[in-house]
Amino acid sequence: MKNFATIRQCKVNFKKKINYKTYNWIAAAAEDGFTSEINSEALKQIIIKPQLLSKTGYPDCSSNFFKTKIKFPVLLAPMGHQTQFHRNGEIETCRGAFKSDIISSFGTQSRMSLDDIRKSNKNAKLTWTIFPFGDLKWIKNQIKNAEKNNALAIVLCLDANVRSCRYKDLESFYDARKIGKRTNPISPNPEKSYFYDWSLIKKLSKFTKLPIILKGILTSEDAIRAIENGAKGIWISNHGGRMFNSGLSTSHALFSINKKLKNHRIIKIVDGGIEKGSDIIKYLCLGADFVAIGRPAIYGLAVNGNLGVSRIFEILKKELRTSMINGGFKNLKSFNQNRLILNKFKNIYGI
Repeated sequence: MKNFATIRQCKVNFKKKINYKTYNWIAAAAEDGFTSEINSEALKQIIIKPQLLSKTGYPDCSSNFFKTKIKFPVLLAPMGHQTQFHRNGEIETCRGAFKSDIISSFGTQSRMSLDDIRKSNKNAKLTWTIFPFGDLKWIKNQIKNAEKNNALAIVLCLDANVRSCRYKDLESFYDARKIGKRTNPISPNPEKSYFYDWSLIKKLSKFTKLPIILKGILTSEDAIRAIENGAKGIWISNHGGRMFNSGLSTSHALFSINKKLKNHRIIKIVDGGIEKGSDIIKYLCLGADFVAIGRPAIYGLAVNGNLGVSRIFEILKKELRTSMINGGFKNLKSFNQNRLILNKFKNIYGI
């Protein structure tokens, strides 16, 4: 069934369409999946306070991603091995995101090369994510190619140095790296990532004029180091709970980081557990500038290609605008922590 009215219905259709091993691959998270679960559970503990007679009009969700104006504060997160869900993988995902005017992120773990993605999506707004799986020369060449392909920013993914032990994935005896076609060369040496330090960020921020965003930030200490070493954005993420079973949700990380960065102006992106419009509101009230989604876009891709991806984003747009009107939010400036009740959320972490 290609049609779906909600993201949860799309997820049901997705599960029916693919085999259980493929489903376990995308559903899996590090070890027993506790951190993935806590992303969703922590969001549920945050309560939004509505305000009546707020004269919302038609809510304005527009924002600036550095110098690029967008109408909706949601991005597509980078995800690897997409050709297992659609024969054209990232090319098709990008097409769907572009139809909804969404900035896409693809990267060195993508199955389709940046050149091929750009060739088929000439006007798409996209960023390029680099996993530091090679020497400095290789990383710089990735940046040069991203510049050539008019990427809006460079994202450095820092929280996935080695493939994690995902029980659900391992117990299926399924290896996504062997499924689907590939035009993007395999990164030369993932073990290089074990030996980089913060000097890498300083070098790269001087090497390119593109803004550098650091993905995988979860602590205020690392957020401050990111700023000190030249990053223009931080992406608060635990990789959907897929890499390190820390038990630290991205909503708690964002809450803590935002307290420390009150005097710093840096773009903050967050992901983790977003499946409906009110989830977006919670993250924006906690201090995010943009939220990113991953798995729901893959559900749409598998169910109905680029049309399914676009449909996912259109559903989120409608739900966000509806929630803004009913909750009394006029524009992005309306979002702040005063609109949240955080007692239950704080109790989880003993704040």
